[in-house]
Amino acid sequence: MNEAALEIQSLTFHRNARTIFNNLSFTVEKGKFIALIGPNGTGKSTLLKCLAGINRIDSGDIKIFNRSLRQLKPLEIAKRITYMPQTTTLETNFTVQQVVEMGRYPHKKRFSRWMKADQLAVKKALEQVGISHLKHRFVPSLSGGERQLVYLAKAIAQETDILLLDEPTSDLDIYYQVIVTDILHSLVQEGKTVIAAIHDINLATRICDQCIFLKNGKFVAYNAPSDALNTENIAKTFQVKSIIYQEPLTKKKQMMPVDVLT
Repeated sequence: MNEAALEIQSLTFHRNARTIFNNLSFTVEKGKFIALIGPNGTGKSTLLKCLAGINRIDSGDIKIFNRSLRQLKPLEIAKRITYMPQTTTLETNFTVQQVVEMGRYPHKKRFSRWMKADQLAVKKALEQVGISHLKHRFVPSLSGGERQLVYLAKAIAQETDILLLDEPTSDLDIYYQVIVTDILHSLVQEGKTVIAAIHDINLATRICDQCIFLKNGKFVAYNAPSDALNTENIAKTFQVKSIIYQEPLTKKKQMMPVDVLT
């Protein structure tokens, strides 16, 4: 087994007296792409926020490269983990470059000067995502797909080893879906660990190294897509009858829903 980027030990989390996760344990290897798959309201976003230290867990432990999250201050966490929410309220008149520069905040001391390393990180992120030509545009003037690339560039500019992404491909047309997934693959090839909640089951299982099927705060499956994607797990997770078939080009498993289980 490769080095563990994240170790989750007996994680328990409640919200408004409701148990969301109870004694949840799992490990994420460094340099892997993990897809979180599950119905709406099942805890995908909540789990990402727990891993990012945004949600304070009630018991258990989360370790980042063998260091407990409890021992790290928020700024230290932000130097190790990037969290990109599904939606953002950042709709004011910032330019693309200004938004991407915000990804450098964890590396800056208060009133510290803008260093060459910061400039290079922002330049690299803009180039990697392919939006250098948009850097002087104001974010509200962009299309939805272009905005998503801006927030992804901001996440890359943060230069962390772990990226937690909540629905990075939601509401994107297939053109931008391909661009975003290609970028995520390039990050994994660089050795970064990516955990992403992805709504599209076929997209998720086609691009990830491992997938987690999540239902009501519990794991139905955590395995390679070739093993995890089957009719039984789809039924348990989504209450849907399905057909599993092999996509002829990539030879990977895909899923077609057939009917609702009653």
